[in-house]
Amino acid sequence: MRPQIICHMMSTLDGRIVGDRWNLPHSGKTVDEATACYYDISDRLDAQAWMLGRNTVQIHHAPQRFDHEGLARATRYEPFLGQRTTRRSLVVLDPKGRIRYESGQIEGDDVISVLSEQVPEAYLAHLRELGISYLFAGRDGHDLALAMQTLGTTFGMRRVLLEGGGVVNGAFLKAGLIDEVSLMLYPGIDGLSGIHTVFECQGPAELLPSAGATLELTHLERLPDDIVWLRYLIHRAASPSSETP
Repeated sequence: MRPQIICHMMSTLDGRIVGDRWNLPHSGKTVDEATACYYDISDRLDAQAWMLGRNTVQIHHAPQRFDHEGLARATRYEPFLGQRTTRRSLVVLDPKGRIRYESGQIEGDDVISVLSEQVPEAYLAHLRELGISYLFAGRDGHDLALAMQTLGTTFGMRRVLLEGGGVVNGAFLKAGLIDEVSLMLYPGIDGLSGIHTVFECQGPAELLPSAGATLELTHLERLPDDIVWLRYLIHRAASPSSETP
């Protein structure tokens, strides 16, 4: 069984997520001071892992890239269980194996890398050397249902926080894999067209990524500095990809 997946994000009132652009809160605090409650809410959600896309990880945590040139592709695609020493893990969606890690942890959490079957054997060796766990999401790395199933059955994950960016969130939405949305509204408006948003599913204009889903508000809480926390359950027709424990 796959874990419960909660998309946990903070955005402006217009859904934008680029924090460097946010205006100061009315409380007079800095943006960093006001948004620190995001991590408190993450703890309250009590997940075994949080999940980020490669681009977000490389921007904020691990900028170095792994050079694949001339390397032979891996031929075995079994999950590898590396070090499991922290209370939470960080699941990194990196289909092409682009991230070169300095250690097996990011922000004090053990890393689990989700890969495609196109990565070179040398990259898997790089991960194993650092004690980084890994698993595969099919040939192209886009079989998110398979990856989440492995997280549940092999790694014992029961609840995972999906924390972006917007393209990754959109892919999970389209796949029908999000069970709940935890959205913290920051008291600001970005207002500029084209700025990254909470969900950015890629596809033709006629695509409806959340078609058939209904949302049920289960929690509304006003937090300090005029931030509002909303929780919605996502209901949809039962399917293999949406099955949870």
